[in-house]
Amino acid sequence: MDIALPVRTSRTATIATLAVFVLGLALSFSTWRNLRQQQTALYEHAVVTARSIATGIEISIHRELRPHGPDLLPAPQSVRRAIPRTVLQDYTKRTDARFIGLFNPQGHILLSSHTDPKSIQSQLSSIVWEDVGRVGEWSGEMLFEGQPIMVLGKLSPLAMGAECPDGQCDPAMQPPLLLVGVDMAQYTLAFQKYRRTAVLQTGYILAVTIVFWILLMGFVQHSEHKQRLDRLESFNARLLDTMPDGLITVDAQGLVVAANPAAMSLLGGESFVGQSVTQVVAPLGVTALDPQSQDWVTLTTRGKHLEMFQVPLKDASGQVLLLMRDRTELVGLEQALHRNEKLAAIGRLAAGMAHEIRNPLSALRGFAQFFSKKFAGQEPEELYARTMVQEADRLNRVITDLLFLARPRQLALARVPVADVLAEVGALLAMDVQARQCVLRMKSGPDLWADRDAFKQVLINLVMNALAAVPEAGGEIIVSSQAEERGVCVVVQDNGRGMSAQEQEHALEPFFTTRDHGTGLGLAIVHTIMHDHGGDVRIESVAGQGTTVSLMFPHAQSE
Repeated sequence: MDIALPVRTSRTATIATLAVFVLGLALSFSTWRNLRQQQTALYEHAVVTARSIATGIEISIHRELRPHGPDLLPAPQSVRRAIPRTVLQDYTKRTDARFIGLFNPQGHILLSSHTDPKSIQSQLSSIVWEDVGRVGEWSGEMLFEGQPIMVLGKLSPLAMGAECPDGQCDPAMQPPLLLVGVDMAQYTLAFQKYRRTAVLQTGYILAVTIVFWILLMGFVQHSEHKQRLDRLESFNARLLDTMPDGLITVDAQGLVVAANPAAMSLLGGESFVGQSVTQVVAPLGVTALDPQSQDWVTLTTRGKHLEMFQVPLKDASGQVLLLMRDRTELVGLEQALHRNEKLAAIGRLAAGMAHEIRNPLSALRGFAQFFSKKFAGQEPEELYARTMVQEADRLNRVITDLLFLARPRQLALARVPVADVLAEVGALLAMDVQARQCVLRMKSGPDLWADRDAFKQVLINLVMNALAAVPEAGGEIIVSSQAEERGVCVVVQDNGRGMSAQEQEHALEPFFTTRDHGTGLGLAIVHTIMHDHGGDVRIESVAGQGTTVSLMFPHAQSE
């Protein structure tokens, strides 16, 4: 069976995915910003280091050139002669400086700690001089001997003083540019370590977050699958519990492993799970089950008509499904249909033959009455004549009943006082009751909605049938009525010989009778009248213990 279950996108999964995405962006941005800040901090630290070295060099230059005069520093051209290269080389050994040099405004090298300063000079540009001329200092990264260095350039206050009145100096007399290159290897190494640590931390956090997200997605999917499974199990349970047909599951050993409420109700109402299926179906008259049977089996038990069907499961478990359904109502409808068809056939027959029979029957009865009077006091002639009249009257009643079954008259429904009708029936049948030495008890009840004459006819037929069934002395017939939810129930009960199950099954059929002189139309007429009222007839009887006939008259539609 294919079942459409609702598929819902989990809000938790969407939120978790969005959270992981936002967290990843936030961590990436935070890591990138921290790396930039760390790089800037290292850059600034290298610049501070270069600035400190440059200040120390300027102090040393001032000290070396002080003999030229306390107030006047020599021109930059004299710096090359006054300060040996070894001083600058000594600074590069004692500090982090990789390169120290002095350049004049034309870019010519005045002094350098390196024997080949052209690698630095080639990387200088006019931009450097413009920046230095504007702010007095410049810094930037360069490559020196294939390694990155942080270069700080600043104007050295040499050749300032009398030689440059009003700041107007010859280019050769202008302050030189002091360049200090600090080794960036240790800063680069520290930054790489920091970057590697930050990346690893960020990757670890992201990995943990992704793992958590995967676990959360697995949990959400498991939860959704569990919910779908629970809904499916609940649906199957409700389906099996509410289905009108019985369903029994039998394992390979022949034990009942499951049964729905309908199956338990059909088999007595008690649970039989765990019992042998042979014991379960034994009360139905089934001694053995044929696993290869593929036909519905009809069973009759406890007044019910059941059908059973076996279906082996399409797997290797060896289990078998037993389907059971109650066909009692359907059988009743089929019997009612068959009865109506028979009544219709009888009606057509009666309608066609009633006039043909009644005309000669009337003549025969008239002649019989004539001979009865003519042979009055002569026996056996008078007896024969009276017998002919009685048989003609009986045959006339049969034809009348047949015409009633064939063409029932239109009912005039109204509120009928049950007490009055019971009194009329009791008075009408008093002689018959007295002749059978029977006791007829009338217990009136609430009024009912019916056709008065038809209701009276029903009671007469039932009481006459009861009189024929009770013993000639000691018989008792009780007629009572009571209000129920559906309407008013009229009950006719006797202590007669009762009926067998087979007799009950055919009791409402036309011409079915157990009496020697009965027509078999009394209960058929009762059934037809109750059907026309929209009610029903129920017969309960046990052979030798009497019969109870219940008539249900429904309430008026306006009530």
